[in-house]
This record gives sequence, C-alpha cells and structure tokens, in this order.
Amino acid sequence: MPASLYNPFMEEVQIAQEAAFGDAAAPTIGLAGITSCKMTPKVETQQIMDKRASPMPAYIATVNRLGGEVEMSGLVTYTQVQFLLNAMFTADAASPFTYIAALTPAAPTTNNILYGQPNLCYAMSGAVMDKLTFKGDANGPLTFDAHWFGKVPVALARVALVPPAPIIALGGQTVLSIDPIATAHGTTPLALTGFSFQFDMQNSRRPTYHMATLNPDNYAHGKWGGGLKLVLEMTAATKAYLTAILAATVEPVGYNIRLSATGSGTSNLTMDFSGHLLVSPVMFTDQDGVTTLEADFAPAYSSQGAQLTCYKFSNVAA
Repeated sequence: MPASLYNPFMEEVQIAQEAAFGDAAAPTIGLAGITSCKMTPKVETQQIMDKRASPMPAYIATVNRLGGEVEMSGLVTYTQVQFLLNAMFTADAASPFTYIAALTPAAPTTNNILYGQPNLCYAMSGAVMDKLTFKGDANGPLTFDAHWFGKVPVALARVALVPPAPIIALGGQTVLSIDPIATAHGTTPLALTGFSFQFDMQNSRRPTYHMATLNPDNYAHGKWGGGLKLVLEMTAATKAYLTAILAATVEPVGYNIRLSATGSGTSNLTMDFSGHLLVSPVMFTDQDGVTTLEADFAPAYSSQGAQLTCYKFSNVAA
C-alpha cells in the first residue's frame, strides 16, 4: 500500500494582516503554538422546484451565498499574542501594545488565514474575529480559543515561513488582582488565591452581504459581551469579596480584575476586566484538597482612570 500523501503532522497555520478587508494579502506570519485549527466553508445553495411534468427531485440549483469560518486554539505567547489582539480590537503598532474595548467601535485588523500542508493549503481572506478566549491555571501554559468569519476558503500555495521561537505565557507567571470597580486595576494583588481563569470576549461582529457579490463584502460591529470565570481558594480576602457580593441589595458589586503575566526579559501580558457578578457564585467547591469559590463575572463599563471600557490589554512582546 502506498504511503499517504498528506498527514496531519505536516499541517501549519500562517496569517496575513490585511491592509483592507478581504484584500487576500499573502501570509507573512507563521504562527507558533497552534494546537488545533478548523476551517469550514459555508456554501448556501438552493434547488428550484419548478414545474417540469417530471417526478425527478430537481433540475435547477443556485448558489446563493458563500462564506467561511475558522476556529483556532493554541498557546498564548508573549511574542505573538498581539496578532490575536489586533484582530479582536484594533491594531497597535507601538510596544507595549495596548488594546481597549472602545466606546466608539474601531476597525479591527482583518486576516487572511492559511491552513494546511505542502500542496494542500486553503486560505480564508476577510477573516474578522468575533470571539476570543484566554484560559489559564496554576499548572500550565495560558491557552486561547479564537473564532473568525470571512470569505469562502480558496486554494492557496503555502508560503515558506518559519515561526519565531515562542516565549510562552504560563499560569505560574500570572498574578491576580481584584479591586472595587472604583479602584484602579492591579491595586490589590492576591497571593495564594487564584487556581484558574477563563476570560471570554465577544464583540458581536457579523458579516454583511450586498448585491453583486456572493461573499461577505463588509462586516458590522455589535455590543461587547463575554465574561470572566475565576476559581479561587477560599481565603480571608476571598470571603470578604463573597460577603460583599451577597450583602448587595440595590445593585450588584462591581470589580476591576487584573491578570498580569510576566515572562523572561521584558515580556508581559496584562489583562484587565471590569464587571459584575450576576450569576450566583458556587460556594464550597474543592480543588487540590482545599475549599474554593467559583465566580462568573459579566462585563460592565468602568470609568476608572483611563479604562473607560470593560476590557483592556497591554502586551510587551519581548
């Protein structure tokens, strides 16, 4: 039996940062640390059931709409996380790279995403990110899940790119701070407290279709959404937060929460979140043999300092 021509271990992911939506720029960035990628074409067709004096199911069919989506997961690296944040927010060319969920929607960086292996590659241009999740715990690397929508994938030749040596962000490098929403992020770091987090961001962008094209030719902005889930050891500080949350009678207590990871050299990733605990906390859970608290926060506007948002990020790549 002949050897298989294509093997999953030969797959790679490359991206371009488009200058304009859907310009299909050639990939220039080889991504490191990608653990999963799924590219799905969206082809909407229709059979026309016309009057044919025939028992056959159909004679005519049309293609009505084209599109695609990409789901990607991998490691968060100080060296390349800015490409994810460029796509979720809007590009920042200066280091430290700073990103904010702005009150006035700003144009994100759209991508041309190439996935495959030599002689079997497809690319989705006009890729617009609408969901991004960062996850981490005390015993491993930070990871991400991302989702883009865009144009229908097309065959594209692989570009010879070498991903840079990644500097991986780790849970063991990440400091958690929790403060009242009127207090600056990072004021109260908490030691011996955080076990894990899941930071979900959604921007509700959606593709738009107009006459004279089958593919999406633009996109529309939406409201910010998502949330932050924390698993915390039940310390005296955690108890104080929980007591305040349960004692609220007029409006839920708001918090400014910071997760700041610092790696080798000057590498840093700071993730700021502002929100309320709208869902009932889960009390008296257990992890590693100690009592924990699980809390799911919903994002909310914060006017503290220069924050003026529900999400803010800062990244130093090296």
